Amino acid sequence: MIIDIIEKVSENEEAMIVRPADTKDLAICQKELSEYSMPSLPADYIEFLKICNGYAFNGVYFYSTDMVTDPETDFTLDDIVSINDYNDYRDLGNKLIVGRSDEDLYVYDADNQKYEILDYTSSDTMEEYNSFEELFKEVVGPRI
Repeated sequence: MIIDIIEKVSENEEAMIVRPADTKDLAICQKELSEYSMPSLPADYIEFLKICNGYAFNGVYFYSTDMVTDPETDFTLDDIVSINDYNDYRDLGNKLIVGRSDEDLYVYDADNQKYEILDYTSSDTMEEYNSFEELFKEVVGPRI
């Protein structure tokens, strides 16, 4: 399902679909997350990163293993470690921010092993999903 959506979105010139993450990208990211005492990347998000190491289109962003700049637009997509290290997000507990849109944060809650959509300003949980694929389909699907 994710691959189908990515293929459809990649037809649009405005979409930023980053090259797949390799083993080295993932290892460095996991190491940095560990050094900052952040939750590890969940297995299904790793599978997403192996398809595309970052995604930006139509106001939805899913973070990559390293900061990536689109040479044509100069848009920079943040990496998952940096975005989780921002002071504004330190009070999320054992949650890892994997993406965002205009008013929402997309997180993985390592305690209950679910993905959540949080309100950007209040951090209240609005929706909960059992897998990254469910979250991705729900968030990206209506915007393509």
